[in-house]
Amino acid sequence: MRQSRFALASATSFPRKRGGSLRSGVHSAIIAVLFVSGLWLWVDPGSSLVLWLHVMGGIALTATLAPWLWRHVLEGLAKSERHGFTQFSWALLAVWIVLLTSGLAMVVPVAWWLAGRVWFPQSEVSQAMSFVHFWSSWLAAVGLGLHLAMRHWKNPRP
Repeated sequence: MRQSRFALASATSFPRKRGGSLRSGVHSAIIAVLFVSGLWLWVDPGSSLVLWLHVMGGIALTATLAPWLWRHVLEGLAKSERHGFTQFSWALLAVWIVLLTSGLAMVVPVAWWLAGRVWFPQSEVSQAMSFVHFWSSWLAAVGLGLHLAMRHWKNPRP
């Protein structure tokens, strides 16, 4: 009997766990909202309500995502047996660290201003942080989609 080229797509011998935890679903929803609000700010940088929602959402995501990621790395990524998936996931983690760190770094002048001090970095520094944050958000969004699509994929055994 001849095997179909698409045997992997219709294989039932590799059951796939559907869905994730409520927490990961909330994280995904917040990430989607932050991505869209970031694009909104790119198109209309003067939208102060969207800016505040983006900043508060980013801080909330960072506060809840960091411990979850730490456990995720220790429980899953550190024990992964799929070389390509593991390498991709470590790269994705690095992108997320750059994204979250650059976002938090851009909030520092605002925090200082709210504390009653005025301090702003040089224009070149602000522009570089904005550039890094913008492009790492694209890599993080695409990478997260690929990571979620690949997480239960296994090589078929002959």
